[in-house]
Amino acid sequence: MYAYLIDPFARTVTQVERIKTTSGEKRLNEIYSLIDCRCITAVGPENSNGDVFYVDDEGQMREDQAWFFCRLFPHQALAGKALWTGTTSTGHDRDPRCTLEYVCAHIVWLAETELGFVPVGTPS
Repeated sequence: MYAYLIDPFARTVTQVERIKTTSGEKRLNEIYSLIDCRCITAVGPENSNGDVFYVDDEGQMREDQAWFFCRLFPHQALAGKALWTGTTSTGHDRDPRCTLEYVCAHIVWLAETELGFVPVGTPS
């Protein structure tokens, strides 16, 4: 099983291997480890064929944070790393339905400035 790691610190979106488990604790610990957090929220992007991404629920409260914006979730800038994955009809993780190229095309890196957020570069 695999997922896409969105890393605004490195400004990359990369495919990562995941353990195949439906165990709640093992699954959560793996996500926490991949996105370096302890509490997550699932976000359902538009036009994603049922894929979701997990974000750090407390990311906006951290200092020295990196930010990104997903054009498929135009509601707010997101803080910290995220993990894009597919889901089954029963809520279990699976391989993403969207391609890595599709996800990359919808990520914009942000930099915090005195005037707010501004895009910086493009995802790789």
